[in-house]
Amino acid sequence: MTGEVHYHVVAENLDGELLCSDGFTWPGAQGFAADLISPPNGVTVYEPVRAVWIFEGGTPQCPFAHGDGIPADEEAASGFLEQLVQQPPYWPA
Repeated sequence: MTGEVHYHVVAENLDGELLCSDGFTWPGAQGFAADLISPPNGVTVYEPVRAVWIFEGGTPQCPFAHGDGIPADEEAASGFLEQLVQQPPYWPA
C-alpha cells in the first residue's frame, strides 16, 4: 500500500503495549476500531484496549513498513508511534 492513501489502527492494550494494524480503507479502519472498542457478542477478547488511534498512511510515504524500506521503516515507525500516542485518541477508554 505504499503511496496509496490508507489508514492504520493503533490500539493500546491494558498493559500499555501498542498493537498496530495493516492498512485499511477509511470504512475498514473505522470498523476494525469499533470491533476493538466494543467487540461483537460472542467474540473472545484476548487484548482488551484502553485507547485507539486511526491515522492516515500513504502519500507520500507511510511511517509503517510495507516492505519498501526495512529497517529504516522500523526506526521511523517507533518515533511516529511515540508522537501518535501523545495525540488525543480516536476513542479513549
